[in-house]
Amino acid sequence: MAVADIPRLLREYIKASRAHGRKPPAPSNDVDIAATVERSRSLVRDLKPSEALSVLTARIAEENEAHARRLIPLLKEKAEVQRIVSDHTGRLAILEEIARIGGSDAALWGEIGDIQILLGNSQDALGAYYRARSAAMADQDERNISNSHERIGDVLVAQGDGAEALAAYQASLALRTALAQRDPANTEWQRDLSVSHNKIGDVLVAQGDGAGALAAYQASLALRTALAQRDPANTEWERDLSVSHDRIGDILVAQGDGAGALAAYQASLALRTALAQRDPANTQWQRDLVVSHSKIGDVLVVQGDGAGALAAYQAGLDIARSLAQRDPANTEWQRDLSASHERIGNVLVAQGDGAGALAAHQAGLDIARSLARRDPANTEWQRDLSVSHDRIGNVLVAQGDGAGALAAYQASLALRTALAQRDPANTQWQRDLLVSHSKIGDVLVVQGDGAGALAAYQAGLDIARSLAQRDPANTEWQRDLSVSHNKIGDVLMAQGDGAGALAAHQAGLDIARSLAQRDPANTQWQRDLVVSNVNLSEVVKTGKRAYLERALQIVRDLYETNRLAPVDAWMLDDLTRRLNDFPDE
Repeated sequence: MAVADIPRLLREYIKASRAHGRKPPAPSNDVDIAATVERSRSLVRDLKPSEALSVLTARIAEENEAHARRLIPLLKEKAEVQRIVSDHTGRLAILEEIARIGGSDAALWGEIGDIQILLGNSQDALGAYYRARSAAMADQDERNISNSHERIGDVLVAQGDGAEALAAYQASLALRTALAQRDPANTEWQRDLSVSHNKIGDVLVAQGDGAGALAAYQASLALRTALAQRDPANTEWERDLSVSHDRIGDILVAQGDGAGALAAYQASLALRTALAQRDPANTQWQRDLVVSHSKIGDVLVVQGDGAGALAAYQAGLDIARSLAQRDPANTEWQRDLSASHERIGNVLVAQGDGAGALAAHQAGLDIARSLARRDPANTEWQRDLSVSHDRIGNVLVAQGDGAGALAAYQASLALRTALAQRDPANTQWQRDLLVSHSKIGDVLVVQGDGAGALAAYQAGLDIARSLAQRDPANTEWQRDLSVSHNKIGDVLMAQGDGAGALAAHQAGLDIARSLAQRDPANTQWQRDLVVSNVNLSEVVKTGKRAYLERALQIVRDLYETNRLAPVDAWMLDDLTRRLNDFPDE
């Protein structure tokens, strides 16, 4: 602005201000609005524009607040109707609109985060939960703060950040412990405390702390048993109790107590069946039934009851399919359906139905791939996809397609390597890496690449040894170590290293024997013992017949008790023939 122009511009400003100030307000039925406009023009006429702007700004804020007070109840009602009809995307937009116009609080941001989770947007959900926590802290609402910590922990678990998830859950536990101690009669706070113990147990399981996890789950079970006894008609508490039985069962499975695990899972199923019969339309209770059938099927597989396992899995699949058809946008139900297909595929493989198994696994893979693409940050879905590739590879191996199987296993390994790098403390992902190395080694053996197979098996053995040392009570990891020794022994034997093979197979047998003695009902461990004895018979210089006789006796016992899997039926004739052809020592 030139200095010479200032007088002219000042005259124009005064003229415009006074002209605007003399204008009468537009006719209006809103007397208060008209009065505000008149006040503004009076101030402008008196050359006080900043005061006029302040008056108008204050009035506009009042009107916006009044508009929001009228609009928010309508928006909330619309969001509720959208919830009823499962319009998750539409409901999310409405809740975000409520937050935008000033109706946000911890509960609202929690709802927004929950929907983002349902839609597969974990990072957006995490942001919403952080805002929920901030709102709760501003209100000094301890329970809402604890809830926000828990939700943040849930997302961090899904994203593979176990250490930060544990910190979030422990922050929630500390608040809930204080609340529960403050008012022991408050059942809601007692329930919250039980949930925190469960969440912490879940992370400890992933970190390989089986004893710590069991202690956490038992603390939760004690709280929930007391609540359920207080009011047996309370369906939420009955469901909570079923979840605690499940968690205890999971730990018992890992510790090799198949009978105890089955009892825990059956206790859970009984509770859930009663709930589902009470309200068949309750989709959460229907999903719980899927979980129970799956867990029971898993134990029956280990116990050699293929028919019972298939029946359990099929019952779960029927429910999972019904839920997925009801709401295709629900990613949790889609994942359940994928897992059900995979489990059925596993049983069909064991029963020799390769075509049926491949179809089941392909159905599972299609769903898993769709979910993984929807949210690449969701580590659980990335792991699911790796498992699906493994299952496809298993069937292709059985069908003689080594190249196809190797490609499937390598796709799985790539996913698992990325996961393990994201959180090296996650023992589940470390074990997954072990499995991938082992499967790749198996294919390379068939393809004649002994050196490549040995490298793969050695990579797996290193992981297996590390896990077994971390938690000696974890029978799954002990078995992994035994199998790894056996695979290395096979390669060394083929390479002419008899001494190395003998040492490896003896190490495998020692572990297999210990596991089989721990739970004689576990048919997988009995089979492992057969394999180890046969392996030793092929590498020792004396005592070969004794190893074969021990192997045959185990197979006969399995056969006579109807626990020998159809896929292993050949063992009986093979071992009998070997002994008949074997010269007396």
